[in-house]
Amino acid sequence: MDDVNKLRDEEGRLLALQRYQILETCEEDAFEHVVNLVQSILDVPMCAVSLVERQRQWFKAKRGLEISETPRDVSFCAQAIKDLNPLVIQDATRDPRFSENPLVTGEPHIRSYAGIPLRTPDGYNIGSLCAIDTKPRRFTPFEVSVLDQFAKIVVGELELRQIASSDHLSGAMSRRAWMEGASRELERAKRYNRPLSLVFFDLDRFKTVNDSFGHPAGDEVIRTFAALCTSESRDLDLFGRIGGEEFALLMPETDCDLAEQ
Repeated sequence: MDDVNKLRDEEGRLLALQRYQILETCEEDAFEHVVNLVQSILDVPMCAVSLVERQRQWFKAKRGLEISETPRDVSFCAQAIKDLNPLVIQDATRDPRFSENPLVTGEPHIRSYAGIPLRTPDGYNIGSLCAIDTKPRRFTPFEVSVLDQFAKIVVGELELRQIASSDHLSGAMSRRAWMEGASRELERAKRYNRPLSLVFFDLDRFKTVNDSFGHPAGDEVIRTFAALCTSESRDLDLFGRIGGEEFALLMPETDCDLAEQ
């Protein structure tokens, strides 16, 4: 599937976003540095790293915005991800797509906007790096180019973050990433009184495999077991390698009976 067709593949786009495990995470220096630089270099009152979900946009990093998310249907960035090229708006009050938008007619009073799609290496636009002004403004080609370079840095940081969150041998989540994800899901389950289940795996006699057949055989056992668990898990489940031969599978929205099935 080429990049143009991927613009219409919403389910594939959402899966690409989900793979980064970035939503609802805390501030991280790499993304904070980017918005600081965008605000300084482009001299804008507002900017953000925006990630677009099915029903909302969520800001991973932001400057000049008091909110952490907005509904998707009023999001400028949701419009930006529909194209391969930057979305640049000189005066939102004169653009029929946005003139009645509540973010234009009310706080934060958006008038001009430049957004660069955050395109993953496999070609999906998962969000936008945007610069926003409260007055009409013609963003120059140089400014758009600068924003484009920062957008590439954001995607690069997302990729590095994903690599760091994956176990190199099994492909499962690393212990650190799994613990962070499990903590978020536990807090969400508590907050909304939702079910959540945990399965813990410990491969019996694994040391015997290594001693009898060598570590390459043991590595193959780990890879095969992890691949099996991953193939049987749902997209919302968190599967991680938390020790040498120890794995954990956290299942949100799952009671004990469903988990046993």
